[in-house]
Amino acid sequence: MSNLAALAIITTAMLVPVSAEAGTCYSDWSVAAPIVRKEGLTTVERLAALGEGKLPGDIIKTTLCEDEGGFVYRLVLRDLHGKLSNRTVNARQPFDK
Repeated sequence: MSNLAALAIITTAMLVPVSAEAGTCYSDWSVAAPIVRKEGLTTVERLAALGEGKLPGDIIKTTLCEDEGGFVYRLVLRDLHGKLSNRTVNARQPFDK
């Protein structure tokens, strides 16, 4: 797949509203940001800093989702070779075990 085709797929995915089986997801950060503040969740900026060395790549998309009475971040990651992967972390304490 060419880089241009991959970019088109990623861009399209970012514009489509996200639906989750377990709850609602907020891909529009004008909606998600007030929830993050109100709930005292980890900010996306802090999430990126905390994820350094703990994630197998760079975060290229972050979506806030409600999940079983709490909140999670669904991440799309890109590794050094350009491969994309998904990861879900707790939005309150993302990398606590």
